[in-house]
Amino acid sequence: MSEQTPAHHLPVRHPPKRLWQKITLVIANLSFLCAAIGIVVTLIYGNSVEAEYKAAMGAITFFCFAVGVVCKALGGTSIPSLKLEPQNKKPE
Repeated sequence: MSEQTPAHHLPVRHPPKRLWQKITLVIANLSFLCAAIGIVVTLIYGNSVEAEYKAAMGAITFFCFAVGVVCKALGGTSIPSLKLEPQNKKPE
């Protein structure tokens, strides 16, 4: 058996996060915070409001949570740079 490390076990160099990824992570955390606030508000006022308002509060809470999940995935993904770098080839 070979002593060399297989290609799929080589270390991967991840590029730094871009500005929009950092902004997306902030939006994700704010969305999770809004979802948590929505849960608390729904639990506190859930029995004293009509069913339509309770459904609306639940829908807003679910929407905030879903936006947080999507933004967290976008902000945490390692996106490679697709820029072409010039190669210094000498003519033969």
